[in-house]
Amino acid sequence: MNIAAAYEYVDLMIDKANQPYFLNTEKDIFINLSITEFLNKRYELMGVNQEYKEMIGARQSANQNSAGVTIGPGYVDFQHNFHHLTYAAVNGAECRIVSDDELTALIMTNNPFKTVNDDNPICAVTQNGNEERLYFNNGGTLDFTAADTFNIRYLRHLSVTEWDRIPEQYQHDILNITVRKMTGNIESSNYTVQANEEQQ
Repeated sequence: MNIAAAYEYVDLMIDKANQPYFLNTEKDIFINLSITEFLNKRYELMGVNQEYKEMIGARQSANQNSAGVTIGPGYVDFQHNFHHLTYAAVNGAECRIVSDDELTALIMTNNPFKTVNDDNPICAVTQNGNEERLYFNNGGTLDFTAADTFNIRYLRHLSVTEWDRIPEQYQHDILNITVRKMTGNIESSNYTVQANEEQQ
């Protein structure tokens, strides 16, 4: 299904008497919100079912040789269209993905069951200006010399401009979310009050 057919699908689903008309640019906003909601729900189920493991156009990987990657002492900046980090490894060891606060706490802990070392590294994601920053720690100073390697896999943001890259079975799910959002918007009490005020 191309984007023109998607617009027609949305129009058909919300076609009722006295319903407002949506421009394609307005539909794009709702479709983009729906793609994000779809990916977020999908991310929660990625480890549960193979059906939720892959999505063409959404799954990407990067390493120190990827374009847009800048390596610093203990961190990596990359200018990719990042959505969810699903896998990270440093020097061949899979990292536990943690929050910023957890990363600091785990580095400082004396708990032998939560030890951070070469075999049990950790990784956290933060925002650094317009770039995503990944902090890696293996219990010591990780300066990312030429001998160090890292690999990550992540879900990237998708938008309506990449609609054709989304498999059709998922396009229908996304459009159903879109229609729910649009009808929720126009059938809310706020919209009714505004419409009544315009008629008076």
